[in-house]
Amino acid sequence: MKINIRIYILSSFVVILLLVMFFRSCTAPPKKGELVYEQKCASCHGVNGEGFRNLIPPMNDSAYLAKHIDDFACIVAYGLDEKITVNGVDFDQPMNGIEELNSIEIANVANYVYERWGNTPKKFTPQEIEKRIANCE
Repeated sequence: MKINIRIYILSSFVVILLLVMFFRSCTAPPKKGELVYEQKCASCHGVNGEGFRNLIPPMNDSAYLAKHIDDFACIVAYGLDEKITVNGVDFDQPMNGIEELNSIEIANVANYVYERWGNTPKKFTPQEIEKRIANCE
């Protein structure tokens, strides 16, 4: 009888653990995008997308991002090596791409950036990101 109770308790614990693990993995894409942003982008662009002085452009409330929605995936994947103007300020520092990110991670970070900081709201899909990256110039 004691063995049956122990098996019941152990199996209940395993089921609860599996449910917790399942629900933790079902994070919404913007939350996943936030994690990618924090790990790969925030060290330069700032935790709140504020940029850094006249060296690194801001991402929050950026008119540049609104105008370059179609270029976002290519910029993240391959970087940018040209002078840009963001909110009236010129930036001439090259940005390295993050080639190790896959299309899902780039879509998640794009959704996070465009939803978070008052940029043009747009939903990116991994398929759309793949097509854009395939057409990077």
